[in-house]
Amino acid sequence: MVDFVKQHWTYILGALLLHAVFAGIFGLTMLNMQRTPPPVQLAIQAVVVDPKMLNDAARQQRQQRERDRAQQQQREQQAQREAEQQKQRDQEQAAEQQRREQQEVQRKEAEQRAEAERQVELKQRQDAEQRRQAEEQQLRERQEAEKKRAAAEAERKKRAEEEAKRVAEIQRKQREEAERRKAADDKRRQEAVESDLQRQLQEEEANAAADAAAASSPEAAQYIAMIQQAVQRRWNRPLSARDDLLCQVTVRQTPAGVVLSARVGSCNGDAAVKQSVQNAVISASPLPAPPNPRLFQPEITFNFRPGGG
Repeated sequence: MVDFVKQHWTYILGALLLHAVFAGIFGLTMLNMQRTPPPVQLAIQAVVVDPKMLNDAARQQRQQRERDRAQQQQREQQAQREAEQQKQRDQEQAAEQQRREQQEVQRKEAEQRAEAERQVELKQRQDAEQRRQAEEQQLRERQEAEKKRAAAEAERKKRAEEEAKRVAEIQRKQREEAERRKAADDKRRQEAVESDLQRQLQEEEANAAADAAAASSPEAAQYIAMIQQAVQRRWNRPLSARDDLLCQVTVRQTPAGVVLSARVGSCNGDAAVKQSVQNAVISASPLPAPPNPRLFQPEITFNFRPGGG
């Protein structure tokens, strides 16, 4: 209410002044009516009164009072109209003020909504900016980590390559040294082998000469005859055996005379005869030992001739 009076004091002051003017006019009118005194009648006076004049005067007075009442009514109506107009203006002003206040409230509400929306948008922008900055920071950190990892990987590869080169150089030197040693060892072995071969050749030549001499000696013939006799004693003659039977037999034996295998070569007998000779050789194991150890041979061939010679 105080704010309303402060904002519309000019209109209120005008309405009060207008009402004061109407009240003053009304008061003056009433004073004039009271100041008109009735005619003074003397106590002792004789007046000849014309009834017509009295009627006219009375009529004039009535007309004057009616005019005064009509004017008073007009003034009151005018004042009422003016009051109603003022009231209407006041109402219109109040309505206008209320409309303005509503507009102001709506404006403030709109501003508040706009401000709230702006704050929300600002908050969203700030959040988006923070997210963007955070993403950029994460991207920078990932890039930095990737750079560090790449640098570490490059350093590791460099060290690995250097280590591989160093190891390869060591291995190369080791291979060269091993090859040099191997060449030296091979040379020494080759020389040893050649020396051994030379010695073996000499020994073999000497042994061959001795064996040749022993093979052609009477002892060799005696050794063969001992084997022939041992096999002949174990031989079971088949019915199909011929009197002039002659079979060549090859025997493999151990140094102790144990027969490892017996094979019948050329023979003028049938399969039964050949099998009987083979069985006789095996049954004769171990074969007689030679009178001279140099006569022993792991594989020996002799002629089986049971008819003699």
